[in-house]
Amino acid sequence: MTEDKQHQRLSGVRVLVIDDEEILVWSIENHLKKLGAIVRKAYTANGGERLFSSFSPDVVICDLRLPDGNGIDLLQKWRLSHPTLPVILMTAHGAVETAISAVRLAAFDYLQKPFNLNDLEAAVVRASEISQLRQKVKRMEGYVKQAGNIEMVGRSKPLYRLKEQLRRIASTNTDTVLIYGESGSGKELAARAVHDWSKKSDDPYIEINCASIPENLLESELFGYEKGAFTDARNKKLGLFEIARSGTIFLDEIGELPMKLQAKLLRVLEYRRFKRLGGVKDIAFSAKIVAATNRNLLQEVSHQRFRSDLYYRINVVPITVPSLKEREDDISLLVDHFLKTICRDLQRPLPKVPEETIEWLKRHRWPGNVRELRNVLMRAMILENPETLLPNHLQIETDSLNESEAKGLVIADDGKKDKKVSFVGQQDQQQGAHDPFQLPVEGLSLNNLEKDLLNQALVRARFNQSRAAELLRISRHTLRYRLEKHGLLGG
Repeated sequence: MTEDKQHQRLSGVRVLVIDDEEILVWSIENHLKKLGAIVRKAYTANGGERLFSSFSPDVVICDLRLPDGNGIDLLQKWRLSHPTLPVILMTAHGAVETAISAVRLAAFDYLQKPFNLNDLEAAVVRASEISQLRQKVKRMEGYVKQAGNIEMVGRSKPLYRLKEQLRRIASTNTDTVLIYGESGSGKELAARAVHDWSKKSDDPYIEINCASIPENLLESELFGYEKGAFTDARNKKLGLFEIARSGTIFLDEIGELPMKLQAKLLRVLEYRRFKRLGGVKDIAFSAKIVAATNRNLLQEVSHQRFRSDLYYRINVVPITVPSLKEREDDISLLVDHFLKTICRDLQRPLPKVPEETIEWLKRHRWPGNVRELRNVLMRAMILENPETLLPNHLQIETDSLNESEAKGLVIADDGKKDKKVSFVGQQDQQQGAHDPFQLPVEGLSLNNLEKDLLNQALVRARFNQSRAAELLRISRHTLRYRLEKHGLLGG
């Protein structure tokens, strides 16, 4: 197999490497990165567990023996929470029997040290293919509703009104729903509620993020293609619309859909049928379409970035998910809910949360909404793990800032536990807008600088990724890649 083909097959594969031999980890990391993989590394069992929660790897490569634990224990923990995750164990000479036993416990494979990096590469490729196949099977089976999955936590009036709207929509035959809401407010959860509370709950539920799929692949992902439709189309591929058929299709961030595809989507919604790329046969579908956006689509129409006819086609039943600031009364319940989930995943005791902490959290503006609250709590439990959760355990860089202050916020990570927060005036910003950056005499960490700039852009854009990308003069896809690289995406 050529290196180009290997690179293609490992492109974007998320690999977590855990071993206390730094040279070996460095070699593995560099080899897999050259092949397009996204690699994170840890040198201890505890470090690996922390990274596992935030990184969500597709494949794990783990040493059998670690300074503070062993790979068998980690394998057993992950097997409970992620039963389909491929784990490759590394073992020194003399521990092969233990490794074989681990394979019987559902490890994907094992490698005996010293091993050839090409053998490791082949194992990762096989593991990633298995992982992708399992994900595809799960996707084709559709969204399987689990008890308690649709937990819209809270008792506030805005949330109560939202639930009532969702239940009414779910009980009708409405074929198109448009969900508005700020980033992190819970639009995905609202979409799933529409599906799970409807008669289609036993049918497939397909999520499509219009911003995360490259533009040149989006059409084939949505509608599939026939064998021979283009150079690399060696087999027929079913599109997500075809897989959904009579279920529900969730088009997240529909405002990011390219204009060319907007026109095709309009035709598909009008006639409820489509053709695969290279195909001549119409394929009918009856799935409910739920679209979501944090943009003002009517404003996008006026700026000619969104088709007016598509806007009026999907804006049949518009609903708005309230921001967390509008749901201040729900913060106590959300904190309790998230801490239980986080502590269960981290296998840590549940901390006490005094009323002063809840009141302090209520004073924050929460530009990142429910997602930001969960991330703040996750960060506190990973870094502090307190018996009693106090305000000083919670790192919130933009607490109680108004918009003009937030524009001048600078976050500097000096490697210490607490971040330095300072403000720069508008005049200073304008003067430095076109000046070349001056490298300090003592030098700096380019990695930390990039992470800080990403943080600042997100804060100034109120966690709107499209606006943050504009501030950094990069594409939204590039922003998401860099956020993922620094562990800032998600939640």
